[in-house]
Amino acid sequence: MRTLLLNGRIDGGDATDIVLADGLIADILPAGTATAVAEHAGETIDLGGQLVLAGFVDGHSHADKSLWGEPWVRRHSVDITMDQMFDDTLQQWALPQAPVKERARRFLEKSVAAGSTTIRAYADVAPQIGLDGLHAMLELRDELAPLADIQVVAFPQLGILRNPGTVDLLEQSLIAGADAVGGLDPAGVDHDALRVLDIVFGLADRYGVMADFHAHEDGELGVWLVDRIAERTRALGMSGRVSMCDVFALASPTPAQFARLAGTFAESGIAFSIGVHGLLPVPDVKGLHEAGVAMCLGSDSSRSLWSPWGDGDILSRAMMMAYKSYWRTDEDLELAAAFAGPLGRRAVGLEPVGVEVGAPADLVVVPGEAVAEAVVLPPTRSLVIKRGVVVARDGALI
Repeated sequence: MRTLLLNGRIDGGDATDIVLADGLIADILPAGTATAVAEHAGETIDLGGQLVLAGFVDGHSHADKSLWGEPWVRRHSVDITMDQMFDDTLQQWALPQAPVKERARRFLEKSVAAGSTTIRAYADVAPQIGLDGLHAMLELRDELAPLADIQVVAFPQLGILRNPGTVDLLEQSLIAGADAVGGLDPAGVDHDALRVLDIVFGLADRYGVMADFHAHEDGELGVWLVDRIAERTRALGMSGRVSMCDVFALASPTPAQFARLAGTFAESGIAFSIGVHGLLPVPDVKGLHEAGVAMCLGSDSSRSLWSPWGDGDILSRAMMMAYKSYWRTDEDLELAAAFAGPLGRRAVGLEPVGVEVGAPADLVVVPGEAVAEAVVLPPTRSLVIKRGVVVARDGALI
C-alpha cells in the first residue's frame, strides 16, 4: 500500500510529490507529476505547500519522571545541587500519582505528536524505587513501536557506588532487555570515576549494549573524565555506541579545553546530546559539528518534581538552542533544525538521512514559508508520519 503526499516542500524547497511505500520514501517527483501512482495509493494527502521535514530525534528523554497530565505540583526546592535532585526524585516516587507507565505514556505520546519519531528514553534504576520504571519503559517501547523507535537506557539516577545494590539492578535491567546502560557523574557523585567506568563499560561490553553518561563535572575534571571515557570507548571498539549528556565541561571551556574535547569526541566516536539549560551557555555547537562530533537534541526535563519545564517538543528545543546561541541567519537556523532531525539520527546510532529516496518514511509536516521560520516560531505539527503511516495530525495522535 502506498501513501502519496502532494505539494510538499522538502526542507523549504520547491513543491514536490512524495511517494511512501513499505515504510520508506519510494520516490520524490516534481509537484503534479505523481498521477501515475495516484490510483494505487492507499491515501493521498495534499499538503498545500507546507514544509516537509525528517522525523525528529529526541536523544535525551526522562519520560519515566514525567508528571505530564498529573495535577500541578508545587515545587519548593531552591538549591540547584545533585543532592537536591536526589531528594526530589525520591519524593516524586512517593507522591500520590498515576502509575509510571501511564505518566510516561502521556509524555511519550505528546513527544510523538510534536514530531519525535525516534526517542532515547532513560529509566531510573535504584534500590529505593526498584525496576518498576524500567519495566514500564520496556513495555512502552514495544507498545508504542508503531509511533516511534524507542531506545531504553537503564539509568542510575541516584548514583551507583553511593547507592549499594544498583549494580545488580542495572544488570537485571540489561537481562530484561534494556538497550543501554547509563552512568551519572562518575567523579562528582560517586567519587571513584575509574571504578564506575569499569562497571558501566563492563556491563555494556558483556551484554553488547550502548553506554551513556550524564557528566555534570566541569573544568579540568570534566575534561579528564571525557578523556577516560574515550579511552574505554577505543579500547573496547565501541565507537558509535557511547554517548554523553549534560557535559558541563563544554558549557564554558577555555579554547584549549574546547579543542581537546571536540577532538576527543570526534576521534573516539562518542555522541553528544546538546544541553540547553537555563543557567548555562549552550556549547559551541557549530564548532563541535565542524570537528565531526555526532550530536542530537533532547527534551531532557519532563515536568518532574525537580523542574516544571519540559514539553517533549524537539523543534522548540531547537528554537531555544538557537536563541541562546543568538543564531540569526537562515543557514544557522536550518542547522538547528538539522540537529532536531537527520543529524540527530547519527547521535543515536542511525544513518543521518533526511527526506530522500530510500530513507525511512519518518516525516513531520509543518506550515510556514521557510525552515528558519519554523525554528524561530515552532508551529503546530500538521502531520507526523512514522514508517509511511500518519500517526498524528494537528498536534494530536490519531
